[in-house]
Amino acid sequence: MSSQLTKQCLQFDERPPTPDHVKKFRRSTYLEPGRRFMHHGVVDDVESLNLGNKIFGVADNKFRDGAADLIRPSPLSEMARLNIVKSEKNYKRSQREPLGHSPERNTQLPAKYTQGNQPFGVKSKSVEEPAKNLIFPVDVDHDTEEGNDIYKRSHGSYAPGEQKRRGYDWSIDPERTVFGRKGDSIAFNGVSKNIAEVLKGPSNPKEEAPVVNLKKVEDFRNMGDMLGRTKNLGQDSGVRPPDMIYGKPSGNKAVSAIDVIRGRYSGADLEPDRDLGKSIMPGFRNISTQDRVFGCPSIRSDIPHAPPQRRSLADCQNYGDDVPAQELINPPAFSDLSIGPLAMAELRPKEKLLDIFRRIGFKVSPDVAEEIFYTASEGREVASINAYRETLNRYLIENDLVDARDRK
Repeated sequence: MSSQLTKQCLQFDERPPTPDHVKKFRRSTYLEPGRRFMHHGVVDDVESLNLGNKIFGVADNKFRDGAADLIRPSPLSEMARLNIVKSEKNYKRSQREPLGHSPERNTQLPAKYTQGNQPFGVKSKSVEEPAKNLIFPVDVDHDTEEGNDIYKRSHGSYAPGEQKRRGYDWSIDPERTVFGRKGDSIAFNGVSKNIAEVLKGPSNPKEEAPVVNLKKVEDFRNMGDMLGRTKNLGQDSGVRPPDMIYGKPSGNKAVSAIDVIRGRYSGADLEPDRDLGKSIMPGFRNISTQDRVFGCPSIRSDIPHAPPQRRSLADCQNYGDDVPAQELINPPAFSDLSIGPLAMAELRPKEKLLDIFRRIGFKVSPDVAEEIFYTASEGREVASINAYRETLNRYLIENDLVDARDRK
């Protein structure tokens, strides 16, 4: 095998065909387009019995109805339609659910429903007493006492200043009984002295006169939010002293929450550690009388390294020649063409350098090209693209100035 060529290894011999006595059992034999599929039991009898030219089945009768006659039958006569309806009545489904009308139940109704106009059902009381008459009575006199009582119960229509009565059976006369508690002292004409001071002001002019306000306003003020105080939730919190402490004291009074947050440290514990910024282990103190820098630098420019274009991708060490962040923010020219800045400073021979500038459209005479290359290379055999470009630009600018001076 070692002596054979690759071409000979890829050239395979033709596979042997399937034998005829085995081919009839394989399904792949009849996969060709347009070929008739045959059972393997009749493959050997095709030629002897002439099965290829035979048509199987029974010939159709020419006088039978076709598909068009079955899809579009001729219209039925009235007698044929009645015969179909009569034959359909034998089925129970046609009696329960007739097509196009409600079922006929053959129920015999009284003559008052069939001949007269009497409706079905029983009349309700709403027919005799409409709801509108109950809400807006029409036969009630508003000036009578009975009519006023009806409107008081239905609409709460009380007269101005009228006392609301609920029909309670009191043991007192509500018209003559005065409710409330008697004041500290009774002034003249049965007026409480305390109420008189509230309405007229205190007798002492140095005292501040009280202000009478609505109860709703005072309740809203007492139950609302107050600056610097807890909200009154109707649990006598407004009358409690402001320095009251809520909750149950804990059994452990050794360490409080403020001690846990701030800690209990002495003055010595708050001092900085002895090894802060220096080593206290004998023999390991970083003290030197010489101008010496300890440690390994992160940028290893002190060790030999390969150029960037020949450096391995697995080498992650920074040798001081990596691309700075400035070139990432402001990329140099030709970076979108994958041309690095070092490619312009690479030294190239004269033939290759002149071919590059000739391809981009700077065609000059051979004598001028030789002179430009000699100036850019400083007499050497190689020069960079940057040096040749600067020399060429100076030459073109000088020629433009000379041409402009000649035209003048």
